[in-house]
Amino acid sequence: MLDGEIIKQNKYAILTLARAPYTKDHLLIIPKKHILKLNKLSQKQKDAMESLVYYGMKKLHKKYKKVTLLYREGNKKEVGKSINHMHYHLIPNMQIGALDQHKINKRKIWSEDVYVKKIKDFKKRL
Repeated sequence: MLDGEIIKQNKYAILTLARAPYTKDHLLIIPKKHILKLNKLSQKQKDAMESLVYYGMKKLHKKYKKVTLLYREGNKKEVGKSINHMHYHLIPNMQIGALDQHKINKRKIWSEDVYVKKIKDFKKRL
């Protein structure tokens, strides 16, 4: 991951925008070490990820009343996800039970240029 793609990081984890977001300002918290499952993280890694969850929530709550925290793990072939390791999503104004599968399947993956612009914009706004 390039520096311009990172909103915040610490020794063990990275906070960034989702490159294929469900909603505007959809964030991801990703461990720096390739790990498939939460129970494989050390306590220091868990604490580092949790600190970025809180940081991201604080930023998002400046603009959004509701933020969904979603945890995903496993191999992308097994669970059908785009990131091939465990990660957290912070998704503003989305109710998981009300997901529109059609919208999820139609979400776009931003180009590198668009992605970096979106991150710069997020940093300015929040």
